[in-house]
Amino acid sequence: MTAHTQQHSTWLAAHHAHLTAEDLWLHYFSVGGYLAVFELDAYLHGLYALPQGERNTVALALNELIDDQIDTRLNDLSHHPKAEFVHGPVLD
Repeated sequence: MTAHTQQHSTWLAAHHAHLTAEDLWLHYFSVGGYLAVFELDAYLHGLYALPQGERNTVALALNELIDDQIDTRLNDLSHHPKAEFVHGPVLD
């Protein structure tokens, strides 16, 4: 998977879950992320490149928020996309 593919899957998952960068940022920061909200927003829109480890941190935070929505919403989000993780050696 390329950095662009991972970024796009993250944007797609956030879009389908109706989550903005502001919605995602607090949880992302709480799991160890270090970006400012405007950097996170730029990443989601493909305007800011991140190293693999930080992309995975964004994906982790986003997927946890999506899982929380599935547990609490009446509509079923289980068929919505999730952000993809990069497994294996760091390529950046």
